[in-house]
Amino acid sequence: MNAPGLGTQQEEGTGVPRITWLPFFYTAPVALLFAGGLLLAWGSLALATPWSSFTVALTHSVTLGFLTMTGLGVFYALASELPGIARPRSSHVVYYGLLLGAVGLVWGTARAQSAPVFFAIGAVGLAGVVFILQAGLALRRSGARGLEFRALRLALWGFSLAAFLGVWLAHGHGGMRFPGLRSLWMQVHLCIALLGWLGGMLVSASLIVLPRTFGTDALSPRVFRALIGMTKVGILVPFVLLLYGYFFIPDQRQAGIEPWATAGLVPALVAIWLVHPVVCLRALDKAKGMPGSAHWRAGLLLGPLVMGVGAAAWFQADVRLGMLFGWLAVFGWGATLFSGLFVGTVPGLLFSSVPVRGDRPSSPGWLLPAARAGLVLHGLALLAGAVGILAGSDPWCRFAGGLMGAEGAWLLLALGRALVESRSHPPMPA
Repeated sequence: MNAPGLGTQQEEGTGVPRITWLPFFYTAPVALLFAGGLLLAWGSLALATPWSSFTVALTHSVTLGFLTMTGLGVFYALASELPGIARPRSSHVVYYGLLLGAVGLVWGTARAQSAPVFFAIGAVGLAGVVFILQAGLALRRSGARGLEFRALRLALWGFSLAAFLGVWLAHGHGGMRFPGLRSLWMQVHLCIALLGWLGGMLVSASLIVLPRTFGTDALSPRVFRALIGMTKVGILVPFVLLLYGYFFIPDQRQAGIEPWATAGLVPALVAIWLVHPVVCLRALDKAKGMPGSAHWRAGLLLGPLVMGVGAAAWFQADVRLGMLFGWLAVFGWGATLFSGLFVGTVPGLLFSSVPVRGDRPSSPGWLLPAARAGLVLHGLALLAGAVGILAGSDPWCRFAGGLMGAEGAWLLLALGRALVESRSHPPMPA
């Protein structure tokens, strides 16, 4: 089913050109392939403790390389609904800044070298500032008041807060002393990135993509208004508490803010990992047998599980459960849903951005069986990683890395084939 208006390049030259969002999409699978190679090489060293430099490197190869690359591509595509992104080609600064910064951060943290980390801070910081200004100006100029655009604003806030915390934390990996509760900062940074930035993007995508790509009924505006409001509270309160503790509370007394900051996350946790899945799973009942719909159902079902494992890890102070929470949240919930965008939405973006003769479905016939095969790969990798974490098994962790890399290669091949097919049809005569 076509998704009219989603990421299309209009004849008048308005909207967001294809060149703006396409580089983000064809880089993301390469990052997933690379992350799989890292896990295959490092094994349990990357999935044993959150304090390992290998864990930090692996996590950011997925979060920056795959999830954020995909999220930025989706943001630019959804922004075609606006009057236009100011200076679309400045997205190249965002793309190359993020790409070089991600490489520098992964390299620097994995090898404990400060120079690549400080290079990454500058590159990612530049990319973040350009994107925030560019996207914020477009959202402000649009004057749009729909829920879709409120969700995009939420995503932009989440991106801004997560980027700020991430850049601040990265200084510690560059050798600078980091005062305060570093573990709490890491937890809040991860949760704001997942719930505010990626969660906001998924909420906006749900409101636009599900009806247009999967043909679902329109989702309840009242529920989504509450969902967006809860997520805003859940990312702003912990952020403010962290800054207050950092500047106004001595190091030895900062442990007092930890339960309050954690409690502040609860509204966003409930909104993104409980309310959003329940609402969207009901809507997706009509989308069975469509590329990407199974990914969405699987990812949404993982939301409540992620929240439950996170609660168990918090109350039991179990390192293995904490690692399992991160694995399920990043590679389970996040990567499953964003892989669903790849196979369910990106082909439609490619075909709708090139005018062709006649009617042609946005999803080629080969994509559905390919999507199912990709979901099997993803599920096996997720299961193998979970077993590796709980059992402390190096072979299972390496096996998960091999499957993760295979999925990245599969996504790249699927995207390449869709790109070739979208360009192989002659344009409509004038």
